Amino acid sequence: MADRIYVAGIPVDNVDIDEAAASVVSFVASGIPHVGIAVNPEKVIKAKQDKEVERLLQQSDLNFCDGIGVIWATCLFYHERMKARVTGVDLFLRILEIANERRWRLYLLGSRPDVIRGVVAIVRERYPGIVLVGFHDGYFADEDESALVAEISSARPEVLFVGMGSPKQEKFITSHKKEMNVPFAMGVGGSYNVLSGEFKRAPARIQRLGLEWLYRFVLDPKRLPRILLLPRFLGIVMRSPRRHVSTVEFFGITISNRDLDELVAVAEDLLQAGGPHLVVTLNGEMAARAFRDPEFLAVVQHADLVVADGVGIVLGARMLGSRIENRVPGIEFSAALLELAARKGYTVYFLGARPEVVARAVSKMCVRYPGLKVAGWHSGYFDNREESCIAREIRDARVDILLVGMGGGVQEKWISQHRDLGVPVAIGVGGTFDVWSGEVRRAPRFVQKTGIEWLYRLIVQPSRLRRVGSIFYFMFCVLTQSRKSREIS
Repeated sequence: MADRIYVAGIPVDNVDIDEAAASVVSFVASGIPHVGIAVNPEKVIKAKQDKEVERLLQQSDLNFCDGIGVIWATCLFYHERMKARVTGVDLFLRILEIANERRWRLYLLGSRPDVIRGVVAIVRERYPGIVLVGFHDGYFADEDESALVAEISSARPEVLFVGMGSPKQEKFITSHKKEMNVPFAMGVGGSYNVLSGEFKRAPARIQRLGLEWLYRFVLDPKRLPRILLLPRFLGIVMRSPRRHVSTVEFFGITISNRDLDELVAVAEDLLQAGGPHLVVTLNGEMAARAFRDPEFLAVVQHADLVVADGVGIVLGARMLGSRIENRVPGIEFSAALLELAARKGYTVYFLGARPEVVARAVSKMCVRYPGLKVAGWHSGYFDNREESCIAREIRDARVDILLVGMGGGVQEKWISQHRDLGVPVAIGVGGTFDVWSGEVRRAPRFVQKTGIEWLYRLIVQPSRLRRVGSIFYFMFCVLTQSRKSREIS
């Protein structure tokens, strides 16, 4: 496989059409399921809007450069040259030629019934060596999807083309990849319409100049909104890190750069691995406390998973040269863990807050997540004798997920000191119980999205004013570290 060039975190294989076709031949020969995806500016934009699209692009086996905008971006921003633009329809036609020579088994899925029937007739006439094992239009009900997947699987095609529009076609292929067990599957968009003669391609000279998009716009002015996506794509490339990384180093702390779904998957891996594991949801105030407290800093640095909770962490990391793309508030991650626990039958223990607050939080969470197994709960106010009882209760109940809400620093130290409890996932949740119980209200959604929830809480709880000093200290530490890094470089 040729080198991959990353564009706004999306991998694109630097191949020409001959190399792409050679990859398909090797995929089919392997007999193992592989996926090919055409990458263009529109798809990159969709990937930034839809995490599922981003994940399937990162996991695809062949991402060929279909859009001239991608070539421009790699040249302009990365000073690298893509070998060629490989359009989906050109690769589709090349694979048909190879399939004809090698007598591959082929299944065609997608488009309207009349179009797909026309394509089938053309394939049978022009490519008599292809073994066409089945076809179906792209208009089927959700309840019929499983039967269609079973039909494709039983037909045992070596190549599957799906023309249902992007990203629907890619999602279909990826979600059923293992079930269909097709050595090579690829979304072909409107290629069926081109092969059938319904759509006319630009003259070859215009294609070579990379101006096919302009030709299609002249013929169909309604495509203007899609053309206007190019400036938006270029803006995404400018703002986004070139290559996505799953973790970022920050003052010796390994901070996760995963979205919520990915974090839940990591947590489930920790649960299955068995305990003990410490999860820290880090914000600027906690980081400032860690900078003043070597013991707490050591606890965070040795945590099994650190989540970027606060916008201060995101900004601080950026000032030091790293980009955290995924900020996940601790309260949202904690709720996702409860949803996972209710769905998979994991046991949960609540520890922290005042007695009446934690009791209400447990009650409300059991209503929100039916089937949640709560092994017990206790307030965050206890003496040494009670602490021993709590520890014994947690150990005897074989708790899977322990939520500790005793304030940043205190809760993480407590978890670290009680690793002998063997809890697979123990997480400090701060004031989460207060919110779940209804004692405290979260900021409106638009405030949460802007990352200034801390300011909202300061306004509604003026008593938090004394904590603002920690934020200034945090920024001072970041600025000092940034200056040192510049001096060294």
